[in-house]
Amino acid sequence: MTDVHDAQSVTLRSRKPLAPPFHRYIAKGKLKGKVCQVGERVVIYEIVATEPEGIVRVTDATCLHFE
Repeated sequence: MTDVHDAQSVTLRSRKPLAPPFHRYIAKGKLKGKVCQVGERVVIYEIVATEPEGIVRVTDATCLHFE
């Protein structure tokens, strides 16, 4: 089985450009402490990049970038 590393950063892209900004806070809450990878969807966002690449765990130290 593959090792899950703690994410340094996760980049999310909105699938609905006119969505209200508070959805970012909802997405942060849903991701915190969870394991994710590129292609997954969280609220109105799609994960487009992770650092390191692959399956990662989102922690308090993970930097979330929104596009």
